[in-house]
Formats: sequence, C-alpha cells, structure tokens
Amino acid sequence: MTETKTTLPKPQLILDVGGVLLTNLSPGFWTELAETSIVPYETLRASYKQEVRDGLWSGAITELQFWQWAAKHIPELTPEDGRQLILKHLIRLPAVEQLQAWSRMADIHILSNHREEWLSPKLADIRQSITSWTVSSESGSFKPNMPIYEKAAAQLAGPGPILFVDDSRANLAQAHKLGWSTLWADPDSVWIESVVPLLNGMLRT
Repeated sequence: MTETKTTLPKPQLILDVGGVLLTNLSPGFWTELAETSIVPYETLRASYKQEVRDGLWSGAITELQFWQWAAKHIPELTPEDGRQLILKHLIRLPAVEQLQAWSRMADIHILSNHREEWLSPKLADIRQSITSWTVSSESGSFKPNMPIYEKAAAQLAGPGPILFVDDSRANLAQAHKLGWSTLWADPDSVWIESVVPLLNGMLRT
C-alpha cells in the first residue's frame, strides 16, 4: 500500500518596508529637510505629526498636499526637489537580496505605512517576487490600526501559516491578535538569519 504524501499549505511571509526592505525616512530625511527650514527640527516634526502625518499615510491627503504643507516651512522646496530628497533617503537594506530565495519557500506580501509614489520607484524591480502589495496611502488606513491588517489578510494567496516582519513592536502586537507569527526587524538586520529556519518550521508543522 502506497502512502499518500500530504502537501502542506505554502507559508505566507508578510514584510513591512521601512526598516525591513528600505531605510526609514526618520531621522535622515527630516534632518536634511530641517536644514533649510525656517523653523527648528523639533517644531517641524511636531507640526508634521499634528497636521499631516495621519493623512499622509492613510491617503486622506495627496502627495502634492504634503509638499504644499512642507513649503510653508521650507518656502523654496518644490515637490520635485522634495521627492528626490525622499528617494535619496530610501536606501535598500540587505533583506532585498533575499526576496527571490524566500519567494521559493513562501508567498511574499508587502504591508507598509508608506506612499505608493515613493515605494514604486525604489522597489519596481522586485515586484515579480511579491504576491500582494498593501500600502497605507492606497488603503485608507495605517498600522497599527486593524483595517489595514485585514485588507492585507484578504489578499493572502492561501491558508498557509503566516510570518509577519516589522520593525515596530506595536505593529507586531496588533498582528498577534490575528494569530500571525511575528518577527521583529532589528536595526542591524540580524533578523534575516531567522527567516529561513522559521519558514522551514512552518513547512514541517
């Protein structure tokens, strides 16, 4: 009698972008922006958090509206100059080089608080390794609010176990409520060494 081998569902690997695949915009972008601001760094950041941060990440305001806000503090700043400054400070992290290998073990998904306009130019060449792409500016919600997690979950490619990687412990805590396994992305990218063992463990359970 021949034994039937059971095929386990493919794991679902969900990755944040800032601090995981690309550097975060803070503090580099804001520090350079403040160098030409008519207000101090602390005032600029406080104004940003109070006036435009939530709208920027949720998509409630457009990218142009963000640059119009910024121009109140940096009058000579144009949207094009600002966009180039953003792209300058979005630097690839080592995990990007692992995506192709990871995609052979798991379906890879993006779940990020970011702007589509800024991510697409930096990650265009790795889109073929990505199964789904959930970015806050296109989703109307941002982490750690639950709706964006639910939107990402609805796009998963199958019923396999889920591993979520993020550099914010608050974002990881929210994912736990959905039953996702989580991995904290440390600043030195040591977390990368844990991905394959964790995915292999999921394939064996």
